[in-house]
Amino acid sequence: AFISLGHNVFEKKPFLQYAVQIYKKIKKDSALLFSACSHLLHNQELMASLVESGFDAVLTDPFLPCGPIVALYLELPAVFFSNALPCGLDLQGTHCPSPPSYVPRVLSLNSDHMTFLQRVKNMLILASEGFLCNMVYSPY
Repeated sequence: AFISLGHNVFEKKPFLQYAVQIYKKIKKDSALLFSACSHLLHNQELMASLVESGFDAVLTDPFLPCGPIVALYLELPAVFFSNALPCGLDLQGTHCPSPPSYVPRVLSLNSDHMTFLQRVKNMLILASEGFLCNMVYSPY
């Protein structure tokens, strides 16, 4: 898996082919993560052990919903650690402006001095985020 990831970083592919490849990888990885979360939550012995442990909080990355779901099940507060929430939720929550004509999207690798084509790419990434976020988080 890591070897193919390394090769993919250096391959130059047409944008559409790259986008389809990313879509397939996200769909596959999302299903794997959802399955792992489901198995965790349905492991009665492990969940009972967590309940009995008397934890004060659940430290979790908000990128994956499993941590907050476990916190909810354990009736504990969830403490999030992340530099950005997925799907632009941090921007929505804080009402911070993030114009795509100037602010590069995380995965674009653009700087804040973008050419016209980089701005178009930034807009395409922004437009696809809602679709990809729905695909990743809808099973939860």
